Amino acid sequence: MQTHLEMDIEQIKIKMFEMADLATEAIKLSVESLKNADLILAKEIIKNDTRMDLLEIEIDDDCIRLIVTRQPAASDLRFALAMLKINTDIERIGDIATNIAKETLKINGTPLIKPLIDIPRMADIAIKMIQQAFASISEKDVEKAKAVITMDDEIDELNLQIYRELFTYMCEANRNISQSLSLIMVAKALERAGDHAKNVAERAIYYIQGEDIRHRAPGEIS
Repeated sequence: MQTHLEMDIEQIKIKMFEMADLATEAIKLSVESLKNADLILAKEIIKNDTRMDLLEIEIDDDCIRLIVTRQPAASDLRFALAMLKINTDIERIGDIATNIAKETLKINGTPLIKPLIDIPRMADIAIKMIQQAFASISEKDVEKAKAVITMDDEIDELNLQIYRELFTYMCEANRNISQSLSLIMVAKALERAGDHAKNVAERAIYYIQGEDIRHRAPGEIS
């Protein structure tokens, strides 16, 4: 039979994994709306962000209540502290999806100056990072979390590649400037999503083995 502490932890996990699912779906759909000039979908993404905002508040309240009323020790306390931080990162990823949808609305159905190839690749990597970070939490698998951290470099490289390419488009013609800036903003947003996913992985390692690896170089992570 589960203790009250175990039941509270389980409820936080359920809500936290729901947040992760909402965030990954929002990122996926936001890039689809951009690629397909789907303004209706973009507006829907912006409207649906409210659910994540409410969940963030619920999870924060649940974690604080668990710490105060159950007085958890060791790994259970690390779990609550990690979830408080991860909760913020996932909510920010939801905000990032909303910002991408807003750029879609700004472009307003104008034909894209180039086919979208690298931006969807960035989105796919960010989604994979989030999913794997949460798998590491569920399975208490530190190696999966470490793999997420290394994946962040690939997103960073794609972001720089997109910036250089779009800067060239802006130099070629003034008419390309507005849309190029929007696409640069989208790429930067996805790069930030990767940063937040990396944060989740770092918090997962803290929860699993009690080691804070923030601000360490990749080669220093044992």
